[in-house]
Amino acid sequence: MRGLMKTVRGIGNIELRDVPVPKPADDEVLVEVAAAGICGTDIHIKHNQSFYTPPVILGHEYSGKVVEVGADVNLVRVGDLVVSPATAYCGQCYQCKTGHMNRCTFKDKRILGVSKVDGAFAQYLTVPEYIIHHIPKGVSMEAAALAEPTACIVHALVEKTPICAGDIVVVQGPGTMGLLSVQVAKAMGAGTVIVTGVSSDRWRLDIAKQTGADVTIDVQSESDPVKAILDHSNGRGADIVVEASGACIACEQALDFVKVAGHISLVGTRGRPAEVNLDHMIEKELTMTGTWGTIPSSWVTTLRLMEAGKIDVLPLITHRLSLDEWERGFELMETQQAIKVLFTDLE
Repeated sequence: MRGLMKTVRGIGNIELRDVPVPKPADDEVLVEVAAAGICGTDIHIKHNQSFYTPPVILGHEYSGKVVEVGADVNLVRVGDLVVSPATAYCGQCYQCKTGHMNRCTFKDKRILGVSKVDGAFAQYLTVPEYIIHHIPKGVSMEAAALAEPTACIVHALVEKTPICAGDIVVVQGPGTMGLLSVQVAKAMGAGTVIVTGVSSDRWRLDIAKQTGADVTIDVQSESDPVKAILDHSNGRGADIVVEASGACIACEQALDFVKVAGHISLVGTRGRPAEVNLDHMIEKELTMTGTWGTIPSSWVTTLRLMEAGKIDVLPLITHRLSLDEWERGFELMETQQAIKVLFTDLE
């Protein structure tokens, strides 16, 4: 089979290579990949801006069918349709034992497509049984391939953010994570969801409206974005602000958008320090959370929401390519011409 591999450290150094079909260990399953999405992490690895241990086949957002199981596998069968998180946590360190498997500190921690184990940009990959989740009936393989980023937002907004019925929620940034935040916030009972973006995001803001946003605001063409938020919230400000853009200026703006005693949820990463006046946190009695990845319960909730039709990720899939077209796929993501690129032909 072929795999899209980060071969050595440095910028670039990605190529399609012929590699053997992996053999599952006793506690693992062999999955034939149906669809795999390009994540921002894959882009960061390409540019040597993220943690990884080469050589490694990239890709951790995927769906697939089990085609072989190890001798000790009990709950997964050949033919099952499955997804999984990227991190194979140890279950023994302090973080795991206190429910923070997403922050497992085991020194030999395995991360699909990043470290210690090959990922999903190939026809097959092996996955430990204990991190597997079954895809519910009625959820397509393409939709299931977006369960991983969706679960990240579910962890952030369902498990860590106090969204209440009727709340006004501002989502900053109409990228993948922002557009998923719109739907998750609505599923949590948000009354009004406002999405902010820049002028180049116009087409993304249109998709935001299609997927549930009540209001969209171009902060570059709007003369006073803060006043616009206040006008849509009876002068109070947003109950919740979800910062999903990763732009440093948006962090400062979030403090202006949110109401007194409101909450800010940080989803987007900046990759550099941001200058923020934290006095606003004190003056407005705000709370703020940051989240990273997922925990097992995030996946249970995500797949239930998908099964119930509360989340529709298909409008976010703007391109479907073969693995041979990987360079175009990466370029589309890097130049922000795509929201989510899926590899759907991995043979």
